[in-house]
Amino acid sequence: MSFEYDTHQYGCPISCKYCVITKVDSRRSLWNKKTIIGINKAVTILNPPPDMDDKEAVAEFYNFPLDLFKGDYVGFNAISDPFWGKYEKELDYFLENVSPLAKLVTCVTKFPISDKTFEKLAKYKNFRLIISITGLDTIEKSDTNSRLLNLQKAKVYGIKTFPICHPYIADMSDLSFLPKLKEIGYDFIDVKGLRYNNENMNEWMPENSQKYYVGTQEKEILPEDGWREKIEQAGLSLKSLKEWYKNDELSPKLDIKEATEKVNKILEYANITSSDTDDAVVQAAIKRRL
Repeated sequence: MSFEYDTHQYGCPISCKYCVITKVDSRRSLWNKKTIIGINKAVTILNPPPDMDDKEAVAEFYNFPLDLFKGDYVGFNAISDPFWGKYEKELDYFLENVSPLAKLVTCVTKFPISDKTFEKLAKYKNFRLIISITGLDTIEKSDTNSRLLNLQKAKVYGIKTFPICHPYIADMSDLSFLPKLKEIGYDFIDVKGLRYNNENMNEWMPENSQKYYVGTQEKEILPEDGWREKIEQAGLSLKSLKEWYKNDELSPKLDIKEATEKVNKILEYANITSSDTDDAVVQAAIKRRL
């Protein structure tokens, strides 16, 4: 399904000023080719269409061969926030139909999550919740306190949850939330970098931050400017999201032949969205099904 992603028409409720889908040329070009599946070294992602009035795109979503997700780690909606109300029906469909096939199902969010939604998520024992907490309240329409509340509620509902700072922006990300993470019972965090587009980001990014990113040609950059020390001082440790997903013994496990067949088939539908090589993504996708 070819789709020109129009942020003004379809948008996202968080509207991050650094959004890789709408503000980074290489990623916007990627997602304008097709939207249904994304794949990286950690997960495969099933995306509902940005335009829910596009009957062909909606049919593509509901007719997708879900058996291809057997034994995989599967995320929902990487091109907008998975808990945006416009996708509630599609989220329910995903949870009910993909969770019995997959090793785990997951959502990455910056959205305030209602108690009703938490109750729903808690029913799926292989569901994993990822809270993106960045300390970038001035350039995202979601604040740090609401994300800390999500993290607290997840503990109450018994949902396995992980905080990730994605992206960390040098001299802009306020990491004062780190001690609170430890206080409410989290021991690990992942930190990811920023893809910088000079035309779209220099309007809001201070010069002292730009110096880290200018000329990086949209590569994901994670400067060493003291953020590691702040994590250590808060009593937290770094762990990659990919490794955190592996904390539990999960099933089903496929043999190498079936895993390879399903990955090769899903690549016919997918955008590879990793910074690593295509082969590295393919090998990781096969390995996580074994």
